[in-house]
Amino acid sequence: MKIGIIGAGEVGLTYARPWSAAGHEILLCDLKLSPSAKAFAADLNLDIYTSVADVAPLCDVVVSCVFGTVSLTVAEQALARMQKYALYIDMTTADPGQIRMAAQEAARLDVEYVDVAILGAIALTHEKTNLIGAGVGIDDAIALFGSAGVPLKQVDGGVAGDAAALKILRSVFTKGLEALTIECFMAAEKQGVTNKLHDALSDIDQASLRDFLGALIRTHVVHAPRRLKEVEEAERQLRAADMPVSVLPGVKDLFQRTAAQIDSNPLETTSPTLDQAFEWLFKANGIAR
Repeated sequence: MKIGIIGAGEVGLTYARPWSAAGHEILLCDLKLSPSAKAFAADLNLDIYTSVADVAPLCDVVVSCVFGTVSLTVAEQALARMQKYALYIDMTTADPGQIRMAAQEAARLDVEYVDVAILGAIALTHEKTNLIGAGVGIDDAIALFGSAGVPLKQVDGGVAGDAAALKILRSVFTKGLEALTIECFMAAEKQGVTNKLHDALSDIDQASLRDFLGALIRTHVVHAPRRLKEVEEAERQLRAADMPVSVLPGVKDLFQRTAAQIDSNPLETTSPTLDQAFEWLFKANGIAR
């Protein structure tokens, strides 16, 4: 199978190597002729293309590994020249809305379109990094990645753009957790209680992540006023210890907002279901669900 890879950065080359080893023919397109692209091409005795329009019509599959800011432009250039029923895989970090626009254009041109999101650090786990994907060509994409031993999982019931949206939401969670971890554990290290803090957090390991997060949401809409006091005291103590405090003010703001909303419009139950909690949160914040 001829696979055109647009963008010879870390992502593109990470998957080009196992695909080549699996017997696929790689057509490498790198607009900047980067040193990594030249080295890869020399290693496999490949030519490097510098035009998307030149590569696209030659391929059974085109894989876009460019920056998200140019994702739509590259997709439009490739789709206009691709063969009917070929497969376009978007592995960029583009806006989900732009991915959906590109998918619509692909459908008009009878090209299969899949967006694939990387869930993890490929610098550490390389082609074994977990991927999720969505779009009309997802079965073909799973087979293609699987031929090189790459784990790609379908987003259940998903359409193109859903994988990118999930990756962004995952980043909101993981990057927020990362920031809070830095703020919390710097304070723990200064007080000499880092190991004890790990022990104090060990109860979280006893429940599944889904159950734990669900419990946070369900109880937040009832106990935010009481928990606000804990957040305020935690911030006071960190400031008294001359520790950097960047995350907690935002946490406090959210708890203050929820506490005020509970004061003016409390739930009718003290044990809401997850659906009831979401319904109240959306309504209290004036957002359509």
